[in-house]
Amino acid sequence: IMNLYIVPTNQVHRFWDKAVPHIEQAMKMGDGEYTIDQLKLLVIQGQQQLLMVMDDKDKCHVALTIQWTTLGSQRVCYISYIGGNNTQECWDQFVQWVKNSGGTSIQGSTKSKAIARLWRMAYKMQSKYTLMELKL
Repeated sequence: IMNLYIVPTNQVHRFWDKAVPHIEQAMKMGDGEYTIDQLKLLVIQGQQQLLMVMDDKDKCHVALTIQWTTLGSQRVCYISYIGGNNTQECWDQFVQWVKNSGGTSIQGSTKSKAIARLWRMAYKMQSKYTLMELKL
């Protein structure tokens, strides 16, 4: 049985090493927004949250970091990184937790069309915007 665990900030040091392989894999798909140490600091400070899908032997199968954003009448759970082998049951647990936490939507970004297709098919996420950027 696998369950979603929301890691409290005072327990991050205890669980971080189990999450790192999954988070680092996800970071390879990013654009260098964070180093693993910077992300850990943000989680410890409570600016982001660490969530993990664990089995009954305390093995981590999925790790994700999220941050909450309020946009007017919306409370958005933004997935900054997600890595590992997620299951529909664990995704459903995550969605329920977001709802229970007052979330009105879940968002995430990717450069990969394959990941966007996976999120659309597996998690029923839809494209909302195309993010444009000017690096300075």
